[in-house]
Amino acid sequence: MLSHRLIPRVIPRVGNFIRPFLVSHYSTTSDADNLTYENRKGIITNDGKNHVDSKYYPSLSVVRQRLAGSEKLRVKEFCKNFKDVVKFSDIDNNRSCEIYLLEGRITSIRKSGKAMYFIDIVQDDCSVQIMATNKLMGMDPTAFNDCHSFFKIGDYIAVRGYASRTKTGELTLKLNKQIEMLTPVLSKMPNRLEDRGLINNNRVLNYLVNRDSKDAIIVKSKVIQAIRNFLLDRDFLEVQTPILSGQGTGANATPFVTKFKGEPVHLRVAPELWLKKLVIGGFDKVFEIGSNFRNEGIDMTHNPEFATCEFYQAYTSLDELMKMTEDMFGYVFDKLGVTDKFPTGNFPKHEFLPTIEQKTGVSITDLTLDGLVNYHKRLDLAVPPNPNPVKLLNNLSEIYLESICSEHPNTPVFIYNQPEIMSPLAKSITDAAGNRISSRFELFINAREMANAYEEENDPCKQLEKFKLQQKMKADYNDQEMLIPDHNYVRAMEYGLPPTGGWGCGIDRLAMLIAGANRIEDVLTFGTLSSVLKN
Repeated sequence: MLSHRLIPRVIPRVGNFIRPFLVSHYSTTSDADNLTYENRKGIITNDGKNHVDSKYYPSLSVVRQRLAGSEKLRVKEFCKNFKDVVKFSDIDNNRSCEIYLLEGRITSIRKSGKAMYFIDIVQDDCSVQIMATNKLMGMDPTAFNDCHSFFKIGDYIAVRGYASRTKTGELTLKLNKQIEMLTPVLSKMPNRLEDRGLINNNRVLNYLVNRDSKDAIIVKSKVIQAIRNFLLDRDFLEVQTPILSGQGTGANATPFVTKFKGEPVHLRVAPELWLKKLVIGGFDKVFEIGSNFRNEGIDMTHNPEFATCEFYQAYTSLDELMKMTEDMFGYVFDKLGVTDKFPTGNFPKHEFLPTIEQKTGVSITDLTLDGLVNYHKRLDLAVPPNPNPVKLLNNLSEIYLESICSEHPNTPVFIYNQPEIMSPLAKSITDAAGNRISSRFELFINAREMANAYEEENDPCKQLEKFKLQQKMKADYNDQEMLIPDHNYVRAMEYGLPPTGGWGCGIDRLAMLIAGANRIEDVLTFGTLSSVLKN
């Protein structure tokens, strides 16, 4: 059963990115069509068995040869070329003299008797109407209908004809040759998917019928392009570092572990140590955009596989890293067209320990486990299970620092100078109160961490001490997320790591922010790992 026409010419905006002539969802078909699809599948399958070259899955080159004598355009090019041609009344037969070849997927079919079809096709998210009539093709109505009634919504087709406009002014390709099948659809498609489980477990169908589900994926692509261009414009070198390696991880996280020739191999949890080895090797400005892997849980903002950007620049201080972050986020917001939602310029800054003391009215004088447990008790805060100093400091950060973001909605906020014990790869200094703090900041927006940066520890002896402290804490508190030492990195540091600023950003979270997505799965092409295993 052919549905009514569903063609609202809506042009949605995602920042500066406009999808022109976005088509509606695929038209609804009745349950009775299930049998039709089964019959169709049988016909097409038998044709493939009986013929070496199936007429339903032809070579694109062969089809284009059959439709020779026309100018091949993509649908978007065709629409652009005739955007300003309001009418064809000055031309014979009210149509172009030139013949055009278009290809795309059928999204709507309207039938007027046996002798006329109106069909919408889409390519590159751009839709155009085609009109097929028996007269222009030189066929009698019955033969014309028999030839074209086999086509269904979802089929990929090639068409050839003249540019024209209908009486209502809609750009239309009037066909002068029969429609050519490129790829048939064999299964019925619903009008729309609403159930979250169905969406996550069948992303292919989701993208076909829920056209707006592509928007967050497109936003993520634009975010990556903007970050890459920002760094390339500043003479950074983009590199690729190993994804499979030994036990050094470069981050406090649980790795995925496998074996190669009997030796343990880890999927990287961060590219940090590899990138800093390149800085030691004389690459003063490097960055990498890619996937990292952490064998941890899945929630609204976490997935075991996730995308990041990290850059490292020699001779760069924490203040300079803050300025670069402000400039980069301003650049990304501008390129995505969301500067009206997210402030740019100078971001608010809050120092870690002084801000907690200001919020609580109680001084932090002891950063040991016992001291931090007592601090929690003085504030009537629940002590997290299996506590260690890092976990307790993170708890205080979540309660008193990250909550500051609610005071500045959609505004990037710097939290800086975290205690040394929280940052084993960062340069450390002693503050006025005698606390060992790191030259580090985290950037939060709406209580979600977006970026993490610090001046890198460049003293190999101190770096080794920090690695040993991490291992002691791992043994003392049974914390499997403590940093795994990379002794090759320490040996490389002996050649000299210049004072270096390092920076990392979670691309998935930034894309979520700009796209207005609540779940990380919305910016992952096939969802979280749970969904990937089912897709």
